[in-house]
Amino acid sequence: MKRFIAPLVLGLGIVFFATGCDGDSGTKAPNPKVQMSISTTTLKPLKEGFLYKAWARVDGVYYPTDAFNVTETGQFLTSGSQFRDKSFVLEADITDADLVLISIEGKTGSATAPSNSVILAGDVSGVNATLTSAHTDAMGGNLTGQTGQLTIMTPSDIDLTNEAFGVWYVTVSGTVLTKGLTLPTLNPGWVYQGWVEVGGNLLSTGRFRSTNLSDSNLYGFPDGPSFPGEDFFINPPTGVTFPLNLANAKISITVEPQPDDSADPSGIVVLTGQLPAAIVGRSAHALTATGAAIPNATISIF
Repeated sequence: MKRFIAPLVLGLGIVFFATGCDGDSGTKAPNPKVQMSISTTTLKPLKEGFLYKAWARVDGVYYPTDAFNVTETGQFLTSGSQFRDKSFVLEADITDADLVLISIEGKTGSATAPSNSVILAGDVSGVNATLTSAHTDAMGGNLTGQTGQLTIMTPSDIDLTNEAFGVWYVTVSGTVLTKGLTLPTLNPGWVYQGWVEVGGNLLSTGRFRSTNLSDSNLYGFPDGPSFPGEDFFINPPTGVTFPLNLANAKISITVEPQPDDSADPSGIVVLTGQLPAAIVGRSAHALTATGAAIPNATISIF
């Protein structure tokens, strides 16, 4: 049996297909190459030398595509930032792949296994699979449909006159603070990060993996409460005035790769909220889901 392997398509459509004809030996002779064609509109451009790779797993072995990036409009780029098509040739027969995934790779990424920052993954079942961030081999948690709450307060000091200058992801009952977020635990390679956008400035409230533990404190006192959040009244970054006026601020929580390719938000936005023009200390504000920003893809095999 002679076997011919034709294109595999990944992203918002990944396809493998194979045809064959009888030969003298009666055995299958696998073709060492297949094509993977990727189509997706949910990946965001990477910076600082970070790149995407797609991988197919066959019998526990991972086979990668060439590294690639994307533009803001979804066009594909080579690792040298040249435009390229969305088809890739792999030096392996991946017709029997049981898993397909897309990872974010640094400058020293492995050629034999994906990094921990797997953004999408999906099991191959029959001729179809769906790639999601919630897969156990990707981010590991369902990011859609999440809700949360923040409170305007400055709990890292005892001065009650400056309560309007902090954002903390907590609920408050008297003097008791409890977590205001119920986000899923992420796999290694990913962290949450809070953001405040106001007055032309974009400030981080810190990175965190747990919703009831302290985050990476940036501006406030180091002995703040054991929850994610930030006070904005000491140690301002260059060009920003503290205490920070939070009127009409936009609040968001994103998922970021770790290590990260950029100091800017990744674009994978889990929750957002809008503060009013009149900021009142100890006031609570809702955060709501933005499912359209969560990456996804599908594959088909034929």
